[in-house]
Amino acid sequence: MLALGFNPALAQDTYQGGQFPSPYNYAPIPPPPPADKIQRKAKNKNTEPPIHVSADHVEQISEKNLIKAWGRVRITYQTRAVHADRILINPETGKGEANGHVLMIAENGTRIRATRAQINIKSERGRLFDAHGTLGSPKGIEYFVKSKEITKLSETHYKIKEASLTTCTGKIPDWSIDVSEADVEQGDRALFKGGVVKIRNMPVGYIPIGYVPLDNRRKTGFLTPSIGQSNLDGFTLGNSFFWAINDQHDATIGIDYMERRGVQASLEYRYTPSATTSGQFNSVFIDDQVTGNFFWKIDAFHKQELPYGWALNGKLDLTSSDNFNKTFRDQTENRTRRSTDSWATLFKTWGNQSFDLLARLRESEDDGRDDTFGILPQAIWRTQPVELGKTNIYFNQDTNFTTFVTDLDGSIRTDKVVNLQRIDIHPQLSAPVQLFPWLNFTPTVGVRNTYYSDSFRGMTSQGSVNRELIDVRGVLEGPKFNRVFHVDNKSGSTKFKHLFEPRVQYDFIPDMDQVDRNQIFQIDGIDQIPNTNRIGYFLTQRLLKKVTSDSSSNTRQIARFEISQSYDFNEAERALTSSMDKNRPFSLLRFDWDSRPFDFLMVNVDSTVDLYEGHIQTVNFDVGVRPTDNLMVIMERRMARNTSASILGTIDYSFLPGWNMKFSARFDEFNETLLEKNGRLSFNDPCGCWGVSLDVIQRLNINGGLRQEETRFLFNLTLKGLGEIAGSEGESFIHRSF
Repeated sequence: MLALGFNPALAQDTYQGGQFPSPYNYAPIPPPPPADKIQRKAKNKNTEPPIHVSADHVEQISEKNLIKAWGRVRITYQTRAVHADRILINPETGKGEANGHVLMIAENGTRIRATRAQINIKSERGRLFDAHGTLGSPKGIEYFVKSKEITKLSETHYKIKEASLTTCTGKIPDWSIDVSEADVEQGDRALFKGGVVKIRNMPVGYIPIGYVPLDNRRKTGFLTPSIGQSNLDGFTLGNSFFWAINDQHDATIGIDYMERRGVQASLEYRYTPSATTSGQFNSVFIDDQVTGNFFWKIDAFHKQELPYGWALNGKLDLTSSDNFNKTFRDQTENRTRRSTDSWATLFKTWGNQSFDLLARLRESEDDGRDDTFGILPQAIWRTQPVELGKTNIYFNQDTNFTTFVTDLDGSIRTDKVVNLQRIDIHPQLSAPVQLFPWLNFTPTVGVRNTYYSDSFRGMTSQGSVNRELIDVRGVLEGPKFNRVFHVDNKSGSTKFKHLFEPRVQYDFIPDMDQVDRNQIFQIDGIDQIPNTNRIGYFLTQRLLKKVTSDSSSNTRQIARFEISQSYDFNEAERALTSSMDKNRPFSLLRFDWDSRPFDFLMVNVDSTVDLYEGHIQTVNFDVGVRPTDNLMVIMERRMARNTSASILGTIDYSFLPGWNMKFSARFDEFNETLLEKNGRLSFNDPCGCWGVSLDVIQRLNINGGLRQEETRFLFNLTLKGLGEIAGSEGESFIHRSF
């Protein structure tokens, strides 16, 4: 197999035995056709399209049924053509010989030049000597070939001797593979032996036997190795074998060597037995020589459409007690996960109804915790708002039954696993009313009954409990104001529309028995419903842009700004407990700004202000700017007062033709710690035939109380049309873009 490897999506079994007949597909030789069919075949032969010959000079040799032509000769047959200085050809068989500036053109885009050729323009066979040209590809990639002798066995099948293959242009290509012999199936693959990889005509590697994919179909074979270096892992080399089992199933088997940690084994299995069913199974195992722990991780996903409108989706997410993601993954979102999450759901939607049966299990990945949370199962029946007759009254409801399995104590030393059943029924009625053309009011009234099979005070069972609530909501929207501004330019006109959309919302949920409230074990939002008597306002402004040209128009939101706050009547009337205690009915004042005024600028900011303390509670912002096509800068900051603060920045710069540099850093302001730095330098040759990149990752690993500084190098080489040596393929790490 080819040491340079290729993309997993490019693999297919080339074992010739697969073409042999089997007892299940063998068919006897058919009997000869009737005489009338033989006559029709002869008649069709007479209507076969002729060979056309044009040249400066043409001579017909009748006794030998040959045509001799010289001087700008052109021979065509259907969609095929041959050009040469001199040609001798049998117009009946299509066999002939061409000399001097021979050019063969096929309908698939193949163009081959040669000094001399033996041809059969009808059967598309022939031999070309001292040949060079291009081979077409379904992917639109041109493969340039140069050979001492090319034997054309069919329109797409070639035997090549003493040849060079590349996708680069120029007299001295940036890379090429020189081979002693090759069997090329155009649009499929090239099998060769005696291969020498050259960079700018300089030998850099020898491949005794090789395989190169020339299309995008799946093929069985060894994949490209992944190469890296880390001060924690040492030198890393990943090797994988892709198995195209059949059109519906394939698998990837990986053996990765890590100098200091040992050998990591992995298996990926994918299946799509039908258009409505698909899935994937992934597993990885390593006996770590550094920590002495045995790490493993299993992931799986299944998706299937069932009869009668039902659908089944499921995900399996399991890992060893030692945190595999934090230790071995490169992507930040994987390294910072808090828990595994396995689930399966069976659901159906009909009309305005839906039913969902869910099972879920989450387990902690945090060091020193063994939190377990399971939903085994949960059944949810929902009715979306539907009008009752023609009354302008709408009905909706949520009904669910849930069995919870959870640990009341998440520490490793203590386990208090309980089973808890909950039935929650919540119907609502709403009646939207248009008070004025510019003012709408929507009242909603609901009742809620929630039954718990058990309740707790601390970790002591208190028996079953039933909670009954009503909830009232009123939403007042309007008056809405807008103004349109026109801007004319040479290409058309631009309209800006400014909208002002106020909204007031009142929520009321009466108090319930405080004893029962304290006994309910709070798991999700249904359990955490408090006594509510609150009014809130939302002032939203939008700026829309509509660009109209001669042929079309396009409208998009370029900015949104919202101010919101609520007033809690219960807090205003709460009895004070001490001289230092104060009523604080007003919530945090929230500001939210999202904008993309130009394609090169993004500004998003949200903040909350504590009016009583007179300080900013939270500030989050994302700012991105692309002043030129080759430069982009993004900065993100997340801050919660006295809790956390972090900054993430990315700069993306393309300088010389084909060169690109990315640098990102993540800094924990709260702990004054630089958590991670990522740098990537990449080059994609302007001719598009190859590219290379180097990633450098420096980060702080905190695992099991152990703090380690890690530096990792990953190398990626892409040879267009052949494959990759990829240590960072598809990885974005912490780099941001917009």
